[in-house]
Amino acid sequence: MPLVPRSLRGRPGGGTAVVVALVACLSLIVAACSSGGSSGSSSDTTVASGPTDYAAPGPYPVGTVTLTIGAKTVYLYYPADPARLSEGTPATGYSSAVAFPEAFRAIVPAKLIQQLPLDATTDAPIADGPFPVVLYSHGFGSYPQYSAGHMSHLASWGFVVAAPDHTSRDLAAVATGQVAQGDEDVQDLRDTLDLLRTQNAAGGRFAGAVDTTKVAAEGHSAGGGAAAQLVYDDDIATFIGLAPASPLDLASSGGIDQAAIDAGYAAKAPPDKPSMLITGERDGVIPLASVKAEYQWLKPPKRFAVLAGAGHNAFTDLCAPIRAQGGLTQFAAQLPAIAPLLRLGEDGCTDGYLDPQTGYDVTNHLVVAQLRWVFGIDPTEASLAPSYVEGQFPGALLSYDSDPPVAGQG
Repeated sequence: MPLVPRSLRGRPGGGTAVVVALVACLSLIVAACSSGGSSGSSSDTTVASGPTDYAAPGPYPVGTVTLTIGAKTVYLYYPADPARLSEGTPATGYSSAVAFPEAFRAIVPAKLIQQLPLDATTDAPIADGPFPVVLYSHGFGSYPQYSAGHMSHLASWGFVVAAPDHTSRDLAAVATGQVAQGDEDVQDLRDTLDLLRTQNAAGGRFAGAVDTTKVAAEGHSAGGGAAAQLVYDDDIATFIGLAPASPLDLASSGGIDQAAIDAGYAAKAPPDKPSMLITGERDGVIPLASVKAEYQWLKPPKRFAVLAGAGHNAFTDLCAPIRAQGGLTQFAAQLPAIAPLLRLGEDGCTDGYLDPQTGYDVTNHLVVAQLRWVFGIDPTEASLAPSYVEGQFPGALLSYDSDPPVAGQG
């Protein structure tokens, strides 16, 4: 499903909007999340002496828990103590309908509701830390759990990942016509960090195991825009955008075009923090030119990777199962009124685009390597060197830019 940039968010109203939103939501529930856990040792995060393949699972099994901030749910994935996994409950999967309003579940065709796999342990004690934090922001019309594979992967490499449900623009908000304007999603991320601080205090669930002085923001699509806004906060060290929407507020422009984007960036000071952008060559939702403009605006040190032949949803756990089932437009005859939405929903997830697993692997590697470098876990950028990345994932990158250049940059 296309995850709409901040400046394109509308407030749907009336029955037609609800019907369209509901059917658009079907493009999400047909998918399954990939596994992200590991059954490795409980050793502390080690320093890599040379290039490391971070696409492979890390040394930690993954623990998971859901907490709340008022009425909002926060999903957490973290490195678990393998010696104490028996104290938790295996999380082998969950229904894709979890993101839907209760009233809608009864009218969603049963064949489109799948059991999503998950390799984690609910309520497992956290491993010995402290571990850096990643605040993850989901896209417009999406839900935190639909990035469970990626978040679990980060947790397996020694990060505590926390993803709030942005109820102002999640799947339920879109389906019920309750999308809200403004920066509520950015505040959700701030509130989530405060929640982690509380849980990290003496007597808390994570008591001393979370390093809240090392915090990154990451997001996909609209979530990438939220992460770029959050990075201006003093306690955020870096941000990573996956097919990111612009962090600019362009709603007053009457629409987004490249001239408006360029003018917006010229008028806004970029954050003075390390950054990484990853996008798809053939993204039909947020064009490559838009992400290039953001990269040019950012201050060094910065990195920009373009996945060859990838589309917008190459960065979600949804892409592989959408592709495996033959895409979403097969439902167009049954739902002709929203056939264009179905086409957008499968953007990047049909034959002819980058293989989804390759997209997941490249993204996971780059994100883990970037986070480990920013937080000083790896003392060098060896795992980010173009010669290494291109050798690990031949043909997967259309381009990979870094300012300043990484050692090995051609």
